Amino acid sequence: MSFRTKLFYIFLFYGLLLAVVAELFMVKINKDVVRKDSLKKAALYAEALREDFQQNINNARAKLEALRQSKILRENFEKNRVTEYSKELFLDIARTSPNIMQLRFINLDGDEAIRINRISLHQEAYIQKKSHLQNKAKRYYFKDILRLKDGEFWYSKVDLNVEHGKIQIPIHPVFRIGTPYYYKGKKEGVLILNIFMQSFLDSLVRSDIYSIYLLDHENYILVDSAHKNEWSRYLVNKESSPQLSLKHLEKLGAYKLDLKIGNKEGLKVLIIPRKKYIVTQVEDNFYQFFWVVFAVVLLSFPLAYLMSIVPSKLNSKVNELNEKLTEEANKKTLLLSLFDLSDAVLFKWNCDEKWSVSYVSNSVEKLLGYTPEDFIHNRVAYLHCIYHDDLERVEEELKSAIVSKSYFLTHKPYRIVTKDRKIKWILVHTVIIRNELDEVINFVGYLNDITQMKQKEFALENLARVDQLTQINNRLYLDEVLMSQYYRFNRYAEESTLILIDIDYFKSVNDEYGHIVGDKILIEFAEILKRSIRKDDILGRWGGEEFLIILPHTDIERGSILAEKLRKIIETHSFKIVGKKSASFGVSTFVVGMSVEQCVDMADQALYKAKKAGRNIVKRAEIKASIKKK
Repeated sequence: MSFRTKLFYIFLFYGLLLAVVAELFMVKINKDVVRKDSLKKAALYAEALREDFQQNINNARAKLEALRQSKILRENFEKNRVTEYSKELFLDIARTSPNIMQLRFINLDGDEAIRINRISLHQEAYIQKKSHLQNKAKRYYFKDILRLKDGEFWYSKVDLNVEHGKIQIPIHPVFRIGTPYYYKGKKEGVLILNIFMQSFLDSLVRSDIYSIYLLDHENYILVDSAHKNEWSRYLVNKESSPQLSLKHLEKLGAYKLDLKIGNKEGLKVLIIPRKKYIVTQVEDNFYQFFWVVFAVVLLSFPLAYLMSIVPSKLNSKVNELNEKLTEEANKKTLLLSLFDLSDAVLFKWNCDEKWSVSYVSNSVEKLLGYTPEDFIHNRVAYLHCIYHDDLERVEEELKSAIVSKSYFLTHKPYRIVTKDRKIKWILVHTVIIRNELDEVINFVGYLNDITQMKQKEFALENLARVDQLTQINNRLYLDEVLMSQYYRFNRYAEESTLILIDIDYFKSVNDEYGHIVGDKILIEFAEILKRSIRKDDILGRWGGEEFLIILPHTDIERGSILAEKLRKIIETHSFKIVGKKSASFGVSTFVVGMSVEQCVDMADQALYKAKKAGRNIVKRAEIKASIKKK
């Protein structure tokens, strides 16, 4: 066998050996990378779950706060009695959210004065009969809430509903929020809101790639993705209920996050990436590595042949090749493991006017639609991808960090514009790199897409201000607008007029056709008003069959004209099922020396006069001379 042939087989053997070793090495690294990446994603997923949980509680608290601030409830206490109007107010609030199970007012003696019930999720809420009302003086939550100060809230544990001393079957997981009710500085009782939690908790633990557990402070399972052993500490003996070993699960790659929802229960969510998900990720990457190794094997034959021809050049060729392979392997291994297997993007840009990019990870194409070459070759600048309304703030945050000698900066979330002109929200962590003279030379930014999270946030904010039946503004939002207009009137003398509208004889619709038809009439009525007002006018449901329109930059004369126009439109409209209906209108305007409550009350008095005069009439408020004079 010739020396040349020996060299050929030697080089071929080492080429094949290198390919096999590289494959085994890459498989080991790939498993570690997938596990670490799944844990990072689990951490982000857990934060999103915590925000969803908190938003659900905040939405319920907002309902209770609206009731606590209600003018109708205050008027009832002023008259020292609970009227049907108060019960209807409680019922209207319960109808705005299908997850409200119970809404109650309990007096200082522990007697339920008002109780709104809903048997199950999405069923119609109803007012509990007086004969079924109970005394709750001995219940722990009644005593706990009575100890609170005005404006403070109490939160219960997430547990199962109990009726007459026994767990309700089928089970109803509930969460309770309570607050004391004060009238003129005097405590009069407590307000309590019970929330159905089953549907929300099921959605909380639903995932295709994670096993999710909601645990209490003793690590008992409340709910989980597999729906096994749920609520076991309540449904079976506590001693035989399974507890999870968090230390053992965390060693296996589980992520734990405390929810911290304010009830001191110690709720936590445990997220475990499913084995099937990790195996699938590893297998997908394995096939990619396999084709790389296969290509190396094929190249080993001609390479061994060529190297056997020129053995004198072998050393220099091998060294040169090793340097290139080592440099490329280090760069690709680092960036691939951190970014190319995730949705995050790594940017490195220079400290110049255009923020020219010196490096960007391949994942940028998924986020922005541009390739890394577009940035590297200056076909597009990252500075131009930042949404124009956010650009000045982002630049100011970076300048402040440079002036304060910071080396790390987390921007407030801002918007970017993709290649196809879509707008996304991102969270950016930036490292500021300086040279030996402490001069800033470039920046390294770590970008995360949080668009879905922001969309959920905006959706929850919209839910808090929209009436769920009519899809127009609710009472809470109208109160905010009234205060804003009142401020602008007193600060800038900006006129604002109110129109309070009540559907005539609406109770007869509910009595004759039922509440479902009544709800349809309310929806159709709201659509008529929405189509008939100006773009800048604010329309909302004031309560029951009452609607309020706020007219900025409008005096009472023009407001009365609009009210008359609306009255005629409604009078001539034929509603589905019930046919013709009419409405009465009360119009008032802000006047110097008049509070928001007085302005609304003047509109309400005008509405009352319209009803008394025969209905289907517009009445303008009579502004007292003493108020005008002020």
